[in-house]
Amino acid sequence: MIHDHEARLRTGTASVDITPGDPVEMSGYGAREGRSSGVHDPLFATALVLEDGAVTVALVSVDLLNVSRELTRTVERMLAADGVDLDELLLVATHTHAGPYVPARALDISPPLRAETDVSETVAEITEGIVEAVGRAADRIEPATIRVGNAREDGVQQNRRAAGGVGGNVRVPHGPVDPDVTALLVETESGTETVVYNFACHPVCTTGDETLLSADWPGYTREHVEAERDGATVLFLNGAAGDINPRGMDPDRSGEDVYDLMDRVGTRVGDAVCRALEDAESSTKLERAPVRLDAVDVRFPLKETPSAETIRGHVADLEERLAALEERGDEVGYEKLNWDRRYAEELLAIAEWDARCLPNRIPYVEIGELGIVGLPGEVLARHGLEFRARANAETLVLAGYATDYVGYVPRLADLENVGYEVRTMKLAPEAIVEFRESVLELVGGSM
Repeated sequence: MIHDHEARLRTGTASVDITPGDPVEMSGYGAREGRSSGVHDPLFATALVLEDGAVTVALVSVDLLNVSRELTRTVERMLAADGVDLDELLLVATHTHAGPYVPARALDISPPLRAETDVSETVAEITEGIVEAVGRAADRIEPATIRVGNAREDGVQQNRRAAGGVGGNVRVPHGPVDPDVTALLVETESGTETVVYNFACHPVCTTGDETLLSADWPGYTREHVEAERDGATVLFLNGAAGDINPRGMDPDRSGEDVYDLMDRVGTRVGDAVCRALEDAESSTKLERAPVRLDAVDVRFPLKETPSAETIRGHVADLEERLAALEERGDEVGYEKLNWDRRYAEELLAIAEWDARCLPNRIPYVEIGELGIVGLPGEVLARHGLEFRARANAETLVLAGYATDYVGYVPRLADLENVGYEVRTMKLAPEAIVEFRESVLELVGGSM
């Protein structure tokens, strides 16, 4: 969908608190038990509605582990019923591991991660908050300009596919990080300011032992940038962060150490965002530019598994061996073998699932020389680096955890190194190829 007219860009922004008031099932860690016990910092749905006179787009970031295909469609239907006409809804999660559980197919076929109780009431409240944020933003739309700036923050990330990996039982080599911070400075005619920033890093400063709801480090970044920019609305787009964690995480951290880490990471990222905004202030204002939309519909095949009967036998054998290790008091051996049981149970869930693919849609929005592509899951860093290097747009924003959640998306070369991200991925190798080719087709890179 391409429009070449020179209409003035218009935007509107709103942020709605979506923090559950009651204890809820939490998402992010399979070992976490019980419901949330309180709130450390609030969770928000933040919306930026942008239109050029012919095309209207809503960019929405929510403080959740994930969104889903079903949630995205429900929000679209409710907005249409309210008279909010959108040509594209780019709904993304920040990927906090301390938020409420929202079902998604790739989570529900992962036994350690799925909710144990009905979460429909919580999801309905979150959905209403998202719809409210977009509706308010649409009501506030007015002429605006967009400027783009960049900075680097190379002191807070680490690629977790190092010796030991997640779970501590697989050796894989270090991978890259992406230290680039991109910030969009959106200024309206009436003087309101919105900051959209893009940075790739897992919000996992919290742990499975912590039960306070939190936006994790992006919450601290939001507060920091709001304070530095006189109350600007701040919207976070996580990037290709599938294998990127905060640097310096003590595996035994708890209590205040958790929140000190959040503060340190969030403040450093916030400082980088402010540097990117200073860079943006000296860049050309994007005031009149056509908005171009594109998308690719895909059906990602699930990976092949042994028969369900074979996997059940393997799980039973693992449980017998685990019982023997527990009886001997071998905690190290038990922990290592218990990861094998978790992986086997995930394989069993895939084998028993009544579908063999994950339908998905990868959206792309281009505004002048700015491109934004929605990535539907935990995309590893090397993918992101390639997409940006080969994009036609001068600036490509990678909006990870967008529109749906399909789990981890490694590169084919990563399959040889195994590791947590590979063992828990739901997709077949041919799905990885289709994903990469689809994104490159959208952003303009030759394959």
